[in-house]
Amino acid sequence: MKDRLSQFLQLEHLSPARFADILGVQRSGISHILSGRNKPGFDFIEKVLTKFPEMNAEWLITGKGKTYKEQHSQEPTQTSLPIPEPEQTPAPASIFSSPPPASQPEQRAEQQKQPEAHAISKIIILYNDKSFSEYRPE
Repeated sequence: MKDRLSQFLQLEHLSPARFADILGVQRSGISHILSGRNKPGFDFIEKVLTKFPEMNAEWLITGKGKTYKEQHSQEPTQTSLPIPEPEQTPAPASIFSSPPPASQPEQRAEQQKQPEAHAISKIIILYNDKSFSEYRPE
């Protein structure tokens, strides 16, 4: 089956990493299957056939028949593949940026009253020559 998967990836112009992303599986899992280290399980085969409905299941499992079902035009379907949305993660706050100003005077007063639970007590700067220096805010 590893050879048929490799052939399918070539026909669809997919890298193993992109294939793994489309299926929602670990990239290392694809690598292990394509190298012959592991054999694909039922869940993997089910994901492939679900994400690529034009693939002939009999060909994938047994090698008999054609790669694609009859209605498929033998052209790659890369344009019709779902493209996963990149995860939107908020940018990490910089230690050098100030917090956004509070819009209400009451909020500013509350912020000033709260004690700082995680106040900076010391900053250590490490240098390439394995030396360091300390900074303690007052």
